[in-house]
Amino acid sequence: MTTDRNARAFRTIAVIVFGLLIAFGCVLRFWKLSNVGLWYDELWTVVGASNRPFGEMYREWILGDSHPPGFFLFYFAWLKLVPATEFWTRLPSAVAGVLTVVYLLWGTRRVLSRDERLCAAAFVSLSYVYVFYALSVKQYSAMLLFITIATITYLDIVAARQLERRQAVTLGAASVALAYLNHFGMVYAAMLFAMLFATFRGDRTVRPHIARLAAVCAIAYAPIVPFLYLQLKYNIDGWQPYQVGTFLANLTPSLFFNDPTVVWLALAVLALTLVARAARDRRVREQLWTIRNRHIVFIVVAFGTFMLVLGAVRPIFYVRYFLAMMPAVLLGLAVATAAAFPLDRRWAAIALLAFFSRAAVTQFRTIDALQREQWDKSVDLVLASHAPADAIYVLGASMDKTEFDYLRSGDVDGVFNVRNLKFYRYYFRRRGAAAVAAHLNVAEPTVESAKALGARFHDTGATIYVLAAHHLQYPGDALATLRRVTRRVQVTTLNGTLIYTLTF
Repeated sequence: MTTDRNARAFRTIAVIVFGLLIAFGCVLRFWKLSNVGLWYDELWTVVGASNRPFGEMYREWILGDSHPPGFFLFYFAWLKLVPATEFWTRLPSAVAGVLTVVYLLWGTRRVLSRDERLCAAAFVSLSYVYVFYALSVKQYSAMLLFITIATITYLDIVAARQLERRQAVTLGAASVALAYLNHFGMVYAAMLFAMLFATFRGDRTVRPHIARLAAVCAIAYAPIVPFLYLQLKYNIDGWQPYQVGTFLANLTPSLFFNDPTVVWLALAVLALTLVARAARDRRVREQLWTIRNRHIVFIVVAFGTFMLVLGAVRPIFYVRYFLAMMPAVLLGLAVATAAAFPLDRRWAAIALLAFFSRAAVTQFRTIDALQREQWDKSVDLVLASHAPADAIYVLGASMDKTEFDYLRSGDVDGVFNVRNLKFYRYYFRRRGAAAVAAHLNVAEPTVESAKALGARFHDTGATIYVLAAHHLQYPGDALATLRRVTRRVQVTTLNGTLIYTLTF
């Protein structure tokens, strides 16, 4: 009896420590919400969806976006209620990140065991990409939430061999949300429906319900089909080069945490332990070889195959494009981990807690040191040093065309640089310098633009500032021209942001 009490006490303590580690991962999602400035992709949404008419937002921002319009539409409404600051604009992503963890703990009881729920929540809570995008004004945190819900609901339907109304509503709502958030999310949802059709191909009771649900989702998706057409027609992200080596190197630090030695050692130990336990214990083999687990594998293989085939013709080898399959990957990993390291075994619980404690420490250090592109800091530096008569320029593209105009003409640089002026105006206004914001001008990163600056300010003794962000800078020939037409060129380097101080 004493042994039983000790075992129960240890299990209770282990579960409590697990809960604390999971809660710590949730807290990390709020750690850097407000004390670092917005970066380019965040400004894209914040500036594009705030303080402007709907028609302008649609014409100048949504049409050239590489994503469906759902995220912009949400922020167009959200920013009518809250100020367009770092905290309030990032808060929905942080909440979505926490809801994903909460759902895995308490919304998956019909699909996952207690140990599997704890492992899945721990992996998701302390996964770098999950935390990073929970701290970003990007659609990926919400996308991961809805993919998790859709995947669990799919597994529930398959295991129960029936489609209840609750399951249909949940799967349908999650699928429509995914379609409006992300094109890959739409593909993932469509793949789940295709797998449901295949699973119930001989069931005349369930299959008609699946068909009706799929039809409802297709009708709901129909209004935004043109945005997928624009993405395919203009290949909006086609400017990105293939970086397969970098993609592979970033996979494990993104999915887990940035300590390759510990991560790969842990994965090796997991594989060896799982094989050893399965070989010795028939119950472990039965636990692994279930319909649910086979479908998790089918999901990962099917979507992974689609991405690899697509990668043969499109430059998609970036971690963010593979986010849609990460919930299924981590679910499978949680199932394998729970089978290899059952929490009622003291050695197993200690091993898992050691791994997740290491993950918590590493993620805290990583997130605490997180830096963005420092648009805000470059504005602060210029405001602290410029005189009222000093002109301030923004390195970018001419605003006589919209982003979509640049896209149609095939000018990739123009697509991304045309927003720079509005992004900097946003931060100057945030700093109470509306008059400065109103007089900002665009300087293009070309030799001709450098010569024009020289002709305008030659022998005036003026000092002007040129702000450059998102890794944009004067190329060598343009910078050499600037040095010839000025008395001095000083370059201040921040994190992805430059300040050119030109003295004539």
